Amino acid sequence: MGKKKRTFADKVAKGTGPRGEVCPKCQAVIRNIKVVRAQRSEQNDSWRFVEAVEKVCKCNEKEFLG
Repeated sequence: MGKKKRTFADKVAKGTGPRGEVCPKCQAVIRNIKVVRAQRSEQNDSWRFVEAVEKVCKCNEKEFLG
């Protein structure tokens, strides 16, 4: 079974509009960014790096991006 053929109009329609979720407060597109934090380990007194993926929009970008 072959791939479905898309017309040029279908390709253009797919690429338009906001991609991803939209914030209900500021109506901006929510981006996923990876935040890396340094934490001091209690057991052996060394540093660990903790990675987390956070959702960021215009409402809370100052918290993560400085």
